[in-house]
Amino acid sequence: MPTGKGWRRQFALRALLLILLSGGLPWGCATLGEDIEPPHISLVKITPLKSDDLESAIQLHLRLVNPNDRTFRIRGVTCKLDINGNTIAAGSSNTAVELPQLGTVVMPVTVYTSMTDFMWLMFRMMSSAPEKREALELTYALRGKLFLDDAPPGLDRLTFETQGDLIKLRSSPRPTS
Repeated sequence: MPTGKGWRRQFALRALLLILLSGGLPWGCATLGEDIEPPHISLVKITPLKSDDLESAIQLHLRLVNPNDRTFRIRGVTCKLDINGNTIAAGSSNTAVELPQLGTVVMPVTVYTSMTDFMWLMFRMMSSAPEKREALELTYALRGKLFLDDAPPGLDRLTFETQGDLIKLRSSPRPTS
């Protein structure tokens, strides 16, 4: 057995490690036993908001589809929007929503874009080869994190990434209400 001050420190570290491991085992076993699939997320609508000299605000409407048989309480989201491979907007929302089991909900998120980033994107698209301009493509990628309200620390975030075509999104049929 070590003598002096060193043995007390080793004992305290071992005791702390034992407490952390014994306390963490029930959480680990409980969370590993569940087969949780992340929600499917798609962009369903883009609404322009206020615009200043160098910045514009856009509201994205995200459809969250829950393939699980448990309800998720979501306390917020962060996301970035790429168009044709270029990040043009980012934002977050602290709007709380409940995503029902095997259900769906639409969640609004306000993102902000720099007018200079948007202008560079337009410049790159217009300066592309003439044959490419006829077949205009506006692909998007949306990536971010959902923050869960009812999960243990470290497991309270779900990352997502989805992509699609803005032209098809714009031309898709709208439900009548």
